[in-house]
Amino acid sequence: MEDEREFSRRDSILETLVITANRHDFKLDLILTVDGKTVNGCLISASDYLKGLGELFEHREGEHSAKLSARFREAGKGARDHETASFIHLTNVTIDGETAAASAYWRGRLDRVSGFVIGKPVKRIQ
Repeated sequence: MEDEREFSRRDSILETLVITANRHDFKLDLILTVDGKTVNGCLISASDYLKGLGELFEHREGEHSAKLSARFREAGKGARDHETASFIHLTNVTIDGETAAASAYWRGRLDRVSGFVIGKPVKRIQ
């Protein structure tokens, strides 16, 4: 059984980057290792993530889509006020080299990230 006094699984440097993004609309390209997979993308604020989800649902038909769009947009208004961060949000995402849809927004738990690199992946010519 793990010792309860063990340090938090969240990386404090990564958490600082996420909090900065959430408060100041700071964007940064990152390469993350999450559960053994490589996730690349641009760090965005929780507010931008929720606004983006609102826009995705805004363009879909149906009563539920309109309600979801409004809820996500409303939730985005208060997203800057949090002192800590539990989730990281990315756009322009690739997972293990596979590009997600252009409209994709990715959300992951900070405590599941085991490592990160600031920057974009570069293909090396051999």
